[in-house]
Amino acid sequence: MNRIGYAHIIPYIIVLLHKDKGKIKVKDSRNIRLIDRYCGIAICAAFSLLARLKPAPKDKRIKNVLVMELFEMGAAMMIFPSIQCIKSKTENPTIYCLTLKSIKKSWELLDAIPSENIYAIDDKNLFSFFVSLLGNILELRKKNIDLIIDYELFMRVSAIISFMIKSKFRVGFNKYEFEGLYRGTFYNFKCAFNQNAHIAKNFLSLTKTALDFEHEYPNYKGHIAAAELVVPEYRADAALGSGLREKIKKLYPEYENNKLILVAPDVGYNLAVRNYPKDLLVEVINKLLGNMPDGLILLVGTQDNLETCNYVHEKVGHGRCLNFCAQAPSLREFFELLHMSELLITNDNGPAHFAGATGTKTLALFSTDSPFIYGPLGKCVILYGFFQCSPCISAYNHKTSKCANNLCLQGITPDAVFEMAVKVINEAVPFRTVNGHLRYV
Repeated sequence: MNRIGYAHIIPYIIVLLHKDKGKIKVKDSRNIRLIDRYCGIAICAAFSLLARLKPAPKDKRIKNVLVMELFEMGAAMMIFPSIQCIKSKTENPTIYCLTLKSIKKSWELLDAIPSENIYAIDDKNLFSFFVSLLGNILELRKKNIDLIIDYELFMRVSAIISFMIKSKFRVGFNKYEFEGLYRGTFYNFKCAFNQNAHIAKNFLSLTKTALDFEHEYPNYKGHIAAAELVVPEYRADAALGSGLREKIKKLYPEYENNKLILVAPDVGYNLAVRNYPKDLLVEVINKLLGNMPDGLILLVGTQDNLETCNYVHEKVGHGRCLNFCAQAPSLREFFELLHMSELLITNDNGPAHFAGATGTKTLALFSTDSPFIYGPLGKCVILYGFFQCSPCISAYNHKTSKCANNLCLQGITPDAVFEMAVKVINEAVPFRTVNGHLRYV
């Protein structure tokens, strides 16, 4: 059976597993991980056997490169240094990207890959995911891809996708001596994931492994300097800024040049364990309002975060705390709002990474993930509790946690958040640090 034949098997597996396909959300990561585990291992094993029949390519010229990252909203920011590396080490490359439809805008805003080269999988539900995925695979097979760089960590679905897209070379993270992370043996070049290095350095080491045709054991045997972790620069849009100011004035008519502090209180359903307790956040906001007599606090998020924003807004009950949730509906508008603002206070989430492109100072509250791996690349300071159980999710457990009581975040007091926020505003603390002391890149 050829590769397209294997591709057509997958949707039928999903339909058999979940008859009520229209209600199964891809964003519910538990469903994807279940399929990835129980179907992915078998498919990867079958594809590994098929890969042995293919002779090694003799032509090592690289022109068309496909980068893949499916599930992380802030990953585009972390991969940006790798895109720049591809451009610097490859002569006039044509770069394509495969991601999710809900994440596509973050790639477009990087302005690093032409919009028409960004292929997006519809992630409305599992059925549309696999139907859309097959369509994208068929389109990308026509592009004569020379190199696929799979930036997913140990998810098998991306490995399967990379095999089904015709290319000369594939590169991905490899488990080496770790058990339980099997994703086949069909990558031409492999790279170790370093749990003690920043994710942007891991991505860059994977990229260099691919471009240098490295076969060391393990890869990548080289140094990645912090200076290589460049961030994109967002260009302000006067029209968008004017529209956002009008929206703020409708909520606060006295608004002129007031300092704006954005607070993103809700990560969302799948990663709710990352949320700083709402009532503690109310205390932080009240302290900030008392310290900034002309400052405005804007609660931000998408429509999915409206319930949390409504709760915090009602509890604060102050005229200078505005519920701005869903008022910047497009990602470009949110970038513009970040650009206009003095400070962003957020949980460990996409906005913390987006702020790096706008130069906005950020205070991020971390819990389940390691700040030394996933710390934002912009002007950010991270507060982290250093609990013995934290970080509880990693590449090695496919970023899953059953924790329902995030004491690691609850232990960060409102006073500590407020005091650090003031320091960050005044730039009285070094950026890219944990608790204002430990460097994370």
